[in-house]
Amino acid sequence: MVGAQAQTETALIMREVDATDPNSVKVDFVWTGPQGDLAGASISQNGESKELTGAPTPIPGPRSVVFVIDTSQAMDQDGALISAREGAAKVVDASPEGTQFAVVQAGDQADLKSELTTDKTVTKSAIEGLAPTAGASTWGALRIAGELLKAEPGVQPNIILAVASNSLNGAEEPVGRTAVLSAGATVWTIEKTGAMRTGPYDSLTNRAGGQIMATDDANAVGGLIESSGTTINTQQFQVAYSSGLGEQQVADITLTVGGESQSGSFLPGSVYMGEALHPEVGSTNTLGLPLLDNKAVLGVALVLVLIAAAGAAYALTSLFVRDDLSNVLQPYADPYGAGIDEDEEGNALQKSAIVKRAVEITEQVAENQGFLTRAEGALERANLPLRAGEALAFYVVIVIVVTLLGLFFTRNLLGGIVVGVLAALIPVAIVNYLAKRRRKAFMGQLPDTLQLLAGTLRAGYSLMQGVEAVSQEVTDPMGLELRRVVTEARLGRPLEEALEASADRMDSPDFAWAVMAIRIQREVGGNLSELLMTVADTMVQRERLRRDVQSLTAEGRMSAIVLGSLPAGLGVIMYVLNPKYTGVLFTDPVGIGMLIAAVVAMLVGFLWMRKIIDIEI
Repeated sequence: MVGAQAQTETALIMREVDATDPNSVKVDFVWTGPQGDLAGASISQNGESKELTGAPTPIPGPRSVVFVIDTSQAMDQDGALISAREGAAKVVDASPEGTQFAVVQAGDQADLKSELTTDKTVTKSAIEGLAPTAGASTWGALRIAGELLKAEPGVQPNIILAVASNSLNGAEEPVGRTAVLSAGATVWTIEKTGAMRTGPYDSLTNRAGGQIMATDDANAVGGLIESSGTTINTQQFQVAYSSGLGEQQVADITLTVGGESQSGSFLPGSVYMGEALHPEVGSTNTLGLPLLDNKAVLGVALVLVLIAAAGAAYALTSLFVRDDLSNVLQPYADPYGAGIDEDEEGNALQKSAIVKRAVEITEQVAENQGFLTRAEGALERANLPLRAGEALAFYVVIVIVVTLLGLFFTRNLLGGIVVGVLAALIPVAIVNYLAKRRRKAFMGQLPDTLQLLAGTLRAGYSLMQGVEAVSQEVTDPMGLELRRVVTEARLGRPLEEALEASADRMDSPDFAWAVMAIRIQREVGGNLSELLMTVADTMVQRERLRRDVQSLTAEGRMSAIVLGSLPAGLGVIMYVLNPKYTGVLFTDPVGIGMLIAAVVAMLVGFLWMRKIIDIEI
């Protein structure tokens, strides 16, 4: 059930359609015009006039009214709060016996002053106890009101909201809005106008149903609250008619009273209120971000999603479908260029023109900012066969798209930002993880590789022949790097330079020292095989020492992990067990500040412990 369209001028509001019995569809509505016009009420369904089963009658059944009163300084100015208390007390006095009332104070924190009760004395005492506060947590108060009404099925739910300021905690807006809508409550909003941003409350009233009444006269607030109570008690009516529809047949109905009309749609077998009855009314956005209501923006987001999907497909194809070096060089093997198909090349260029242009722009920007070289190095270390420009272009598009999707699905600006930050960090973390894993494997193979190379030199091979022979024997990543070294040497690059480039690519100081030893030996002479064996033995001893240090610092590393994850894990468990208790950290400004301070302190402590146990060998 969802609310009906809010009105500020019209006298007619279609509040609810109960179509559980298609032969007796009940339509509840508010009519604040002349009572004599009710006799001429009529309903048309799918363009066909329907006969009513009787004249409009007051809506039967008990009612619940929750007063949500803003007690901020803006409301207290000029006596608006006093007027609101007087108006609410008059509503209680004028309501029929059996009506349930509750009072929620929208102060610095939302505070339930009295539970739903039929005792008017208790309610009036709670109203009189509303005292001025510095600010107003209106959305938190609306959340409490929605939860109260949702716990009372079978009772007509109403909320009278008197407000004069924006909520202190906008983060609670989605929760408060959802609670009111899920309770099926009708909202009657009285706004003391001024500097406040009334949009969010107007939007809620549009979706939850009722009326918006605004005034810049503080003394008139109580009268508008009393008027809302009168409407709730005496100006809500019901008519019934037979729809004659079967299941899954959509009914578009129009209710007309006193020359005014309201339209809605429903399916037989259910109860519809406001938003479901008027799906086109009001904003469907609970983010507090009107930008996402714009269809053009959603269209752009869809285009970005498609581009990201195409980019991801292209990236995956590049990862798993690799061109062999011989195939790449094949066109140049023919001195007359017979191996190049110009038509095929032109078609390929045309097909990828947009992607290539985007990549070129990204490369230019990244090169100007100094990112391109670092990106190339990271991709090479991780053995991901993507150009740096391609990877950066896809990265930017994916981050933007994921952020937009995060905004759309989380319905919260902070949630969208968190999703966007994760989308920005996760690819970088994956590339670094792959590079670190590959480097570790490379370092583990290095001593054995040097021993094999020394053996080939003793057997009479030249250094170039030895590197080529070893490259065919060892596994990746060492084998892949040595094969690349051999290929570069065959294409004319000096062997020492190719080996140094491999050491830089893998970020391996040990391999760089080995290459330096090879370069010095080739310049001054000596037994290279014995030199390589000595270097390999040194590396084995250093690796043994490194592992000993890892064993000795295991306790410290485990302590850092446990102490770093314990607060976060305990916080998640507490939130699952008691979200209302822990949720204050995310809603109250002081709680948010404490949470940020705690996270910063945790990060500082974790980095400190990591620095203590990080011993370089």
